[in-house]
Amino acid sequence: MLTTQTDAPSQVHAAASDVRDNVSATERLTRTLYLGVGATALIFGVLSLDAFLRQRSSPFPVGASFVWLALVGLPAVLGFLSHVLSLRVLRRIAITEGGVFLFILSWWLFMRFQPLPVGDDSPWVLTLAGIPTVTIAIIARPWTARSYAVLASVASGLIRAAASTEPDAALVGLQAGLYMLLLSSVLVGLTLTIRRSAARVDREEYIRRAAESEQAARSARGAERRTINALVHDSVLSTLLMAGLNRASPIVIARQARSTIDQLDAVGEQSRPFAATGADFASRLQQQCERIAVQVHFTILRNELRSIPAPVMLALLGAAGEALRNSVASGGIGHAHEVNRRVTLSADQGTIHLAITDDGVGFNPATVPEHRLGIAESIVGRMHRVAGGNAVITSRPGHGASVDLFWTRPVTAAGNEPAVVNAETTLLARIPGAEPGPQSFSASLGLSVPLARSVVVLFILVHAVLFAANSDRITLLPLGLFAFLALSIAAILVTGYAADPIPLARTVTVLSLCTVAAGLMYFHIPSGNVGPFAHWHLGGITLVLLVLVARGRAGWAWAGYAVMALSTIGFAVHTGLNIGDGVILVSPHAGTLLVGTLFVVALRHSSRNLVDLQRDQAQRAKSAAGTDATATERRVQLQRLTAMVRPSLELLTSTDAVSHGQRAEFLLVEASLRDAIRARCLFVEPVIGAARAARARGVQVVLLDDSGDRRPASVTVTAEIVGGELDRLSNGRLTVRVQPPGRPEFATIIVETTENLATVSRLLLIARDGTVREI
Repeated sequence: MLTTQTDAPSQVHAAASDVRDNVSATERLTRTLYLGVGATALIFGVLSLDAFLRQRSSPFPVGASFVWLALVGLPAVLGFLSHVLSLRVLRRIAITEGGVFLFILSWWLFMRFQPLPVGDDSPWVLTLAGIPTVTIAIIARPWTARSYAVLASVASGLIRAAASTEPDAALVGLQAGLYMLLLSSVLVGLTLTIRRSAARVDREEYIRRAAESEQAARSARGAERRTINALVHDSVLSTLLMAGLNRASPIVIARQARSTIDQLDAVGEQSRPFAATGADFASRLQQQCERIAVQVHFTILRNELRSIPAPVMLALLGAAGEALRNSVASGGIGHAHEVNRRVTLSADQGTIHLAITDDGVGFNPATVPEHRLGIAESIVGRMHRVAGGNAVITSRPGHGASVDLFWTRPVTAAGNEPAVVNAETTLLARIPGAEPGPQSFSASLGLSVPLARSVVVLFILVHAVLFAANSDRITLLPLGLFAFLALSIAAILVTGYAADPIPLARTVTVLSLCTVAAGLMYFHIPSGNVGPFAHWHLGGITLVLLVLVARGRAGWAWAGYAVMALSTIGFAVHTGLNIGDGVILVSPHAGTLLVGTLFVVALRHSSRNLVDLQRDQAQRAKSAAGTDATATERRVQLQRLTAMVRPSLELLTSTDAVSHGQRAEFLLVEASLRDAIRARCLFVEPVIGAARAARARGVQVVLLDDSGDRRPASVTVTAEIVGGELDRLSNGRLTVRVQPPGRPEFATIIVETTENLATVSRLLLIARDGTVREI
C-alpha cells in the first residue's frame, strides 16, 4: 500500500526552525561581536578593579562606583544577552556604553585634571578604553567609529599626561595616546571590516539564493511538466488514439477512460507517495496489466523486495504500462494470429528486472521518428530519470518486441538512503577564518590590503616612538635598537602571505624573534625606576602573539606568552623586585591575549556555522521555490487538460458506440495535446486554432520545439507566420521546428504540398528578429 507523508508537528517544528535560523550574516556576526565585547569587559574589569578601588576615594566615590559598574556592566550585559535581545535593544545599550565612557573622559579632563599619587598614576579608566571603542565600532558608521577612536586616544593621552607624576609627563601622555591609537586602529579596523564582510556575504548570498531558487523552480516546473506529459502520453493520448482509430473494444476503451480520469484526479489532489512494499508493487503491476490488456500472462519469478522507493515504482509502472499499451495498439496490426503478451517480474533486495514481451508484428527501433515520445520519453527517458534505472528495447519486424526494465538500488552512504553528493559549489562566507589556503594577514582577518599595511606601519612607528622615548634613561642603546628591529621583523613575518594555519617554520621564527627582542630588552633595561613605558616590548610582543592566534597558532602563541611571562617575572626578581611586581607587568597583556583568543575562536566558530546555516537556508529556499513552482505548474497543466480532454474522456467512459464525427474529434484533441507536449512554445494562438483547422482539412501538421525550458522572445512573430502558412494549406504537410538556443535561425518551416500530381516543397527560415527567408 502506498502511503503519504503527513506530519503536521514536523511541519510546525520546521517552520519554527526557519524563523529561528533565518538570520543574516550581518546579524549573526554582530551578535558574535557583542559576545566578544562582553567577555572583554569581564576580563579587563577584573584587571582594572584594583586601580579603581585605590583611585575612587575622591572626590565622588559613589558616583565613581556607578560609572565603573556601567562601563563594565553594560558590555557584560551585551555579551550575556547577545543572542537573546533584539538588535535594536542591543544597539541602545551599546550607545549608552559609548556615552558613559565619553562622560567619564570629560569628567576626568575637566574635573580631575591633576596628578595621581606616585606609583599609582595610571587612571583606571584607561584600562577599559578599548571596550567602548569597539562597542561603538559595532554599531556606528565607519567615520563615526574612527573619529570616536581618535577622540578616545587623544583624551587618553591627555588624561595620562595629567595624572602622571613623571618629570616628562607630556611624553608619557604621548606614549599612552599612541599606544591607545594603535590598539584602537587594530580593533576598530577589524570590527569595521567584519561588518563590511558580513554585508558583502549577505549580498552575495541573496543573489546566489535567488539564482538557485530560480533554477530550482525551473527544474521543478520541468519535472512536473514531464510528469504531466508522461500521464498525458501514457493515458490520455493512448485512450483518445484507441478511440479515434477504433483499435480496441468499447469495454476496453471505457475502462481505460475511467482509469485516466482517476489518474488526473489523483494528480490534482497533490498527494505524493513515498514508499511501498514489494507485494504492493506486484499487486499494482498486475492490476495495471489486467486493466490495459485483456489477455496478458503475468508471472512473478521472484519478489524479495521489502520496500521500493515511490519514484522507482512509479517509473516502472509507467514504463511497463506504456510498453503494454504500445503492444495492444500496434502489436497485432496485420498479424496472422492472436498476440501473446507476457509481463515477468524478478526482484531481490537490490535489483528489479521487469520484462514486457509479445510475439506480434514487431518494429525497427531505428526507424521511430525522433519526435515520437512513446519510446524515447515514456519508457527509456522515464527509467533513466530514476537513479539506478535503465531500459532496453529489442524488436525487429515479424519477431515481436521485448522491453526490459531494470533498476539497481544505488550504493548507500548509511542505512537505506542513497548517498547524495552535492555538486554545487558552496559560497564560503568571506569573513575571518572562512577561507583556507595561502593568504596574507589582510585575507586571514578579512582586512583590506591597505588597512593591513597601515596597521603594520603604525605598529612599527608607535614602537619606534616608544623605543626612542625611553632610550634616554636606558643604557646600551644598540641592544634596544636591535630589539626594536627584531620585533618589527616579527610583525612583518606574521602578517605576510602564508597558508592558515601559518607554517610552523615561520611560527617558530616569529617566536624566536620575539624571544630575542625580550632578551635584548632585559639586558637593555636597568634596575630601579625606569618609567611606565620602559617595558614597551611586552605590548608589542603581545600584539604579534595575537596575530598568531588569528592565523591559527593559538597554542604556540600562548606558549610564547608563557615564555615571555616567566622571563619577565624572572627579570623582575633579578632586578630586586618581587614576583608580584613581575605579575603586574605581564597580567594586562595576558588579558589582551585572552580576549583576542576568545574573540578569534568565537569568530571562526561563527563563520563555520554561518556557512552551514546558509547552506541549509539555501536548501530550504530551493525546496520552497520548487514546491511552489510544482504546484503552480500542476494547476496550470491540469486546468488545460480539464478544458481540452475531460469532456471526451467522460464521453468514452460509456460503452455506447461513438460516431465517425466523434472519432475525428478525438483525433483532433489527441493531436492538439501532442502539440502541447512536443512544441510548448508554439502552443499559442493563432497556431492552436490554425493547426486544428488544417488537420480537419486533411493537412498533416508536425510542431516541434527544441528551444529548451525558457520561452523564446520571438515566439509571437513566429506564431503569426506559422498560423498564416497553416491557413493557406489545403493539403500536404507542414513541419515547424523551433531551433535550439545559439542557432542563427529561430525556427524553420517545411511546407510540402501537392500540385498537379507533383510534390512541391518550400523551406522557410525565420530569423530571431522575425524576418523570413525562403530557400
